Amino acid sequence: MSASELTQLVKEQAMAIGFDLVGIADADDHQFDHAPRGHKPGEYLAGAKSVVVGGKEVIDEMLQTTPSPIYSKHYEHINAYLIGAADLLARFLKRQGFKAMWFPETDDYRYYHAQRDKGAKAYSPSFSHISAATAAGLGVRGKVGVVLTPQFGPRQRWISIITTAPLNPDPKFEGELCLERITPGKCGERCIKACQAIGCGALKPWPEEGGVDMFRCDFGVYKDKGMACGVCIKVCPVGKK
Repeated sequence: MSASELTQLVKEQAMAIGFDLVGIADADDHQFDHAPRGHKPGEYLAGAKSVVVGGKEVIDEMLQTTPSPIYSKHYEHINAYLIGAADLLARFLKRQGFKAMWFPETDDYRYYHAQRDKGAKAYSPSFSHISAATAAGLGVRGKVGVVLTPQFGPRQRWISIITTAPLNPDPKFEGELCLERITPGKCGERCIKACQAIGCGALKPWPEEGGVDMFRCDFGVYKDKGMACGVCIKVCPVGKK
């Protein structure tokens, strides 16, 4: 089977499992260059050649209720789905004769380290799905650090599967999606204003691009209430239908 045929087979299987988006990155893509030591694809899986990235849409009607138990349950459901789907795809790759491993959609173990070390250097995921999604050509990194896609804007969650399968990587997404970058003032920095309105303060004003305090984002307002937040992606106009 050629690399092109194998790539098509893997993508078809991923979509059949139920991913809404799927892309493939080279395991040596430069997007992974800034990963902490030991966190690159080839450092997790010897002989890694490809990273398959799957995305699942966040239903906007559910998101619009946030902060609420309704959205929090939807968030949990998507996370559980992604884990099951990634496991199925990894097992499919193994049946084709390749090695494969997946990473959780959210690395909850980092929360333990963050609390223990008071949010210091330990607060980072085992693997960056954001870097993987951009490397796989699925979108561009938005102002608040999440990936923006033409299909759903910031309203999707990701999971990644590293494999030794020699798959053809997808081309990088060309262009810009963030309205504030395209035309300053057009969006009005809705994401930052929404974050500031709830008193979180995780997002810093433009033009300090990507200035996100992830510890405050996760613990600043709703974590102690057992709820997901998501107000920044709730108000983002990109990908709205």
